[in-house]
Amino acid sequence: MPKYQRRNTPAFTAASYFALAAGILLYCIGIYNAEWELNVKGYYLLCMFLILITSIVTQKVIRDNAEDRELKNENPKHRYRNTPAFTGLALAGLIIGFGMFFIGLFNAPFELNVKGYYIAVMLLISYSSIGVQKVTRDNAEDKEIMENQNQNLNG
Repeated sequence: MPKYQRRNTPAFTAASYFALAAGILLYCIGIYNAEWELNVKGYYLLCMFLILITSIVTQKVIRDNAEDRELKNENPKHRYRNTPAFTGLALAGLIIGFGMFFIGLFNAPFELNVKGYYIAVMLLISYSSIGVQKVTRDNAEDKEIMENQNQNLNG
């Protein structure tokens, strides 16, 4: 039996975490240095956290649902991990988060370069949070598979 290979290299794992940390840091620096009222800064921070969290949850839900469909084909008694309502709420939360963010930016009196900065950083945060969730889950599953494989080879 061939030896199981990890799905993510340590470099990809580190790059995923670095991109997320860099995105959050850059976004927070931009908000901190902005000459906005505190309620406006709070609004944009809230948008960031909503998008960050719902990006992670949406990626998890979509991956769980895909895996569950495969498992259900193999075993009709397999129970789905997410209800349709939870799946819908995850997607709705992500859409609402981006909607709030883009509506706020569209109506803000910022120059286009400032709006572009916040859009680019928000997309970095959203994408890298999905990558971090994927890497974290893959690495945990890979560790378990490799431990089981080593036990079978040694035992």
